[in-house]
Amino acid sequence: MNTDLNVKDAAQLTQIQLIDEIISKMEEKKMSEESINAAKPYFAELAKRNSLSEDAAMLLAAFFNDFADSHIWIKDIAGFYNCNQVKILTKWAAIEELVSRRFLIQYKRGNGELYYAVPNEVVAAMREDKLYSPTTDANLTIDQWFTTLSKLLNARDHDDIPYINFVEDLQVLIDSNKHLVIARELATIKDEYDLIIFTGIMDLYIKNNDNHVIREDIEDLLESRWQMRSQARLLERGIHPLQQAGLIEHSDSNGQVESDAWKLTDAAKERFLSEVDCSTPMVEDKNIQKADSITEKPLFFNASVSKQMAQLESLLHEDRFAAVQENLTKHGMRRGFACIFYGAPGTGKTESVLQLARKTGRGIMIVEVPNLRDKFVGETEKNTKAIFDTYRKACKNSKLAPILLFNEADAVLCKRNEGAATAVDKMENAMQNIILQEMENLEGIMIATTNLTNNLDKAFERRFLYKIEFPKPTPNESKHIWHAMLPEISEMEAFELAKQYAFSGGQIENIARKRKRAKRSCLTTTRRDG
Repeated sequence: MNTDLNVKDAAQLTQIQLIDEIISKMEEKKMSEESINAAKPYFAELAKRNSLSEDAAMLLAAFFNDFADSHIWIKDIAGFYNCNQVKILTKWAAIEELVSRRFLIQYKRGNGELYYAVPNEVVAAMREDKLYSPTTDANLTIDQWFTTLSKLLNARDHDDIPYINFVEDLQVLIDSNKHLVIARELATIKDEYDLIIFTGIMDLYIKNNDNHVIREDIEDLLESRWQMRSQARLLERGIHPLQQAGLIEHSDSNGQVESDAWKLTDAAKERFLSEVDCSTPMVEDKNIQKADSITEKPLFFNASVSKQMAQLESLLHEDRFAAVQENLTKHGMRRGFACIFYGAPGTGKTESVLQLARKTGRGIMIVEVPNLRDKFVGETEKNTKAIFDTYRKACKNSKLAPILLFNEADAVLCKRNEGAATAVDKMENAMQNIILQEMENLEGIMIATTNLTNNLDKAFERRFLYKIEFPKPTPNESKHIWHAMLPEISEMEAFELAKQYAFSGGQIENIARKRKRAKRSCLTTTRRDG
């Protein structure tokens, strides 16, 4: 009778509630017969709805318990069930089922060790109580195909997908879309490195109309920098297979050939891009990075910063922002929404803006302030004005106003030189005046990041509606960053590093990146020598 009641109750629950019940029923006694029987009505119902085996549904709940972690190890699942890892191996068929049905993404480290992540699409489906149907990379339109390619290359460029999985996904994208000319033609490029370099250069051309691709633009796509150096030597000498096949050639500047920059040949564009209108970029604006191309990254802040960021995210969501602007207008204030993120270098200011854009579905236009200056008189002012002209056009052409990010804006936000005498001082003042005036007329969203703490010009200070200070992480916050960046270390080791080194999040990420690249390079050398 009690079991029937449980089954009836399970049928009434949403999927996320079923997962919560499975976790809570198995949380205390783990893999005991008693806890499995208590949870069975719920994982049986979850299995039924998603056409999974009951073992797979039960394990899905355990993985879901760490859904925010991009590195879930078998030892984590064994820890949840309070059993040894061999016990989990007896359920290996269920894990393989979840991977094949794409409820899990499986990654492989260089040493062959596997780890997993729950795709965002799965989390969204469970949260919204929808049946999960994995997006397929088959039968795509040409626009969808290039969007998928761009996401894949971006994930590899940021080291968010292992090389072996990247190559597999790229091949699937090609093999599953042979109805497209681009896929059929790419299938003729048999060498792995040639294919990756060519798609990388082609993606930059399609997104940005880029005819000046340098080694740094594509070097992180390959398995190691050593491989890219080897490829670059061939490219610089003009004897790379892609050059010999007439697919890429050296770029030129003012009629002079540049040996260290490359572009697609006209013949390659005609052969591979016949389905694409190359006169119009396939993205809305080459200056705007789309929200869905921004890689999700965990950020760790104290309670105050987390609360402020959550409030800001809420204000910038589509359904709320229009009301915010109306309210500003009603009170005689500027419709533009200007924010400033300030704090020490490496504390997550820039990454927070990127994640804010991703979460609110807004594109982002990034202005690296140090690059605005020009040695010629008047050019800096023109560059500054052009930024806002471009942004206005992007706002007009976008469904949602993108975010205009003034990154490393220390120089333009500092106190102005009252008695400017030199040409440089006058140029700085002129640039600041332009930005101040443009902020008055701003219709969209502007965020500036700066390391300044007490030298902010009063005129700018008045125009920023929202100010968030990003302090250096405490040892406890730093512990989470160490562990997220180096998941192979224990929590105790992460805490010891946090206590010993007062590093910012950016510094920890740099250390983690260098460590990964060193391991990758070492592994490649071992493979080559072996």
